Amino acid sequence: MNSVEVDEWELYDAMSSISDDEFIHVVRSKKTKFPEDAIKWRDIVGEFSLHNEYPAIMSYFVTLGQICKDMVRIPVGRLSLDTRIHYCWIQDSRTGKTTMFDFLAPVWNTLFININRHPTTRRPARTPLIGVKEFTLQNPDSFTDQALVGTLDVNIPNPDYDRHDARNDNDYDIPEFIDEPIYGALYGSGIIAFDEFEHSGIFKESKHKQETTMLFQKFMNRLDSDTHLIKKRLTQWGKDLVVDSQRSLWATTLPPEGLERVILTKGVFQRMWLYVRDVPESLKKQMEDDYLSMIGTIVEDESGADEFQEEFADMMYSNYKWVEERLAQVNGDKRRVVEFSEEAQLRLRTVWKGMRKYMNGFNDGIYDALNTFLMNTINNICVVATLCAISERTHVITANHINQARQLTDASFDSIIAWFSDKLKNRPRRVADKSKEKSFVDAFNSVTTKHTIKGTEGWADKTVMIEVFRKQEQCGRNKFYRGWDDVKHLFDEERTNKSWIKLKERIE
Repeated sequence: MNSVEVDEWELYDAMSSISDDEFIHVVRSKKTKFPEDAIKWRDIVGEFSLHNEYPAIMSYFVTLGQICKDMVRIPVGRLSLDTRIHYCWIQDSRTGKTTMFDFLAPVWNTLFININRHPTTRRPARTPLIGVKEFTLQNPDSFTDQALVGTLDVNIPNPDYDRHDARNDNDYDIPEFIDEPIYGALYGSGIIAFDEFEHSGIFKESKHKQETTMLFQKFMNRLDSDTHLIKKRLTQWGKDLVVDSQRSLWATTLPPEGLERVILTKGVFQRMWLYVRDVPESLKKQMEDDYLSMIGTIVEDESGADEFQEEFADMMYSNYKWVEERLAQVNGDKRRVVEFSEEAQLRLRTVWKGMRKYMNGFNDGIYDALNTFLMNTINNICVVATLCAISERTHVITANHINQARQLTDASFDSIIAWFSDKLKNRPRRVADKSKEKSFVDAFNSVTTKHTIKGTEGWADKTVMIEVFRKQEQCGRNKFYRGWDDVKHLFDEERTNKSWIKLKERIE
């Protein structure tokens, strides 16, 4: 496919050619199951980083999207999307972000070694991956713009030049001196991870980090366009250093001061998959209680972290080989490795209309903020739906894959809404937390006193509770789902033919 430079709203125009259908507002459903590999990954990673199931499953798709970037494209008319996901997880300190990275880093390292050395099964054999196509993990703690981009070593002796041949007969076209690039952390393929992204320079510029926002915006552009290349002019020598960064971003940070201002004014977060979470005080207490319960306890388990990390690396490597075989079946056409069914196209359009309708219910401030994220959210749905199909070893993207993807994008979208809503209300955080928790507990109590419950005392039908919550709050279902992740730790949940919940004893 020819390289076409285009921004996200031109992608929107290309999408408008997808056949229209009668608008149906799709109610959110938590019943759609993710692929089995993704569920296992989420559950195990969640055992090492407690109460962080959403970032855990996102790490699965960030990883899969990165290793598929050279073999899969999502066609949008004459344009295309690559499969990379750039994930930024903003959450309070001491709530499991670093713990999750500590588990993931060995998985990434082992997986990348397997892929880089993959050539043995190919006919003709492929040489080991080097240069920009070599997968590596970069995890800089402290850095400057130059450390991210690199520099040039100018006028160094060329090792291929024969200085013992006085006439230089053998070196007619070989220069005596060359310029050699020394690349920084952004160059190449794989993951670039920032465990303390608040020091990146995006939130607050410093003397040595004046161009950080531009650097991140560039490498997150589409791979099929030269716009993802970072071109740095080295004024000392009057030469350009061109950095080809094909990495995926994994960034974690505590909520920095003025986050809402940065989101609205800098534009870099709209290119990321953003998840913002203020952990409620009651959940922090639950995390502390869970941690205290494990102190002094030895877990005798045949499957330790090392074994799971090896298993997950093998899992991803198996996905990589399946995609490679599929690419060969379609004669190297990346756009046909995984293809959208008509029902998936229709479901995507319906979801888009539902998002538009959802946004219309907010005031202008929140609406304007959400509008800047809308098209990237649509793109993310397409990417994750593609990755879900790959996880299930099918080359056809179905409406169910759109539903799977939507569960993840809804959580991101909701987190942004919740953040801006809380900031605009300007209420003390602990007061807001208690008010939110009370509205859910009140709805639960109303259900347990007025409706038939599960065989034993204290259980309530979750579906009925949602309807009671809506009536009490005079809102739609979306408000329930938007707040549920912040209060679900207060409840036990079981599923038979329907979902049942029970209020736990509170930790005071």
